[in-house]
Amino acid sequence: MLINFLPHREWALARKRQNFATALLMAALSGLVLAMVGRVWLTQKMTVEMAANSILKKEIAVVDGLLKISAQVEKDIEKLRLRETTLLAFQSDRKLSVLWLQEVADNLPDGLYLTALKKEGNKITINGVARSNQEVFELLRRIASHGQWLAQVELIEVSDTPSKLGVLELSGTPFAMRALLKIPSGNDNVNAEQLSDAH
Repeated sequence: MLINFLPHREWALARKRQNFATALLMAALSGLVLAMVGRVWLTQKMTVEMAANSILKKEIAVVDGLLKISAQVEKDIEKLRLRETTLLAFQSDRKLSVLWLQEVADNLPDGLYLTALKKEGNKITINGVARSNQEVFELLRRIASHGQWLAQVELIEVSDTPSKLGVLELSGTPFAMRALLKIPSGNDNVNAEQLSDAH
């Protein structure tokens, strides 16, 4: 008796094809689902990263603004320090001018009149008219011996030709002398302030 297995083989082969197709379809669907899940996950991750980058950029912009403000504040502080130094130097120079002018006035002998006082740096030039050479040398001696703010006093010239002192109608011998101004430093500056207060 002959048994024909061909239909069974065809059925088995068809079942295998169907199972393979089903497996292939399931694999494709699983891959598609995984791809969609991965895409959603990546999109969400990128959104989070972009939000973080945006916050970071805003923070960086804030820090840059603060740095610019800080740099401007430092420049303003430097300008204020320079202004303060200039004002202190001006006040010190003004006090010193009062001191040496008072010193010259205190040491003026009778019969001697000043016509000009000039200051260039620490060099002082004194011009005037005296009744005689004795008054000129007396002024020179007094400043040299008693001067606290003027040093290295020297006579530039004494004219032999008498002249009149402007509208005052005072005649006398013109003279010129120069001296060096002592610039106080350290503790001398305190003394200068005390002396200026005393005067």
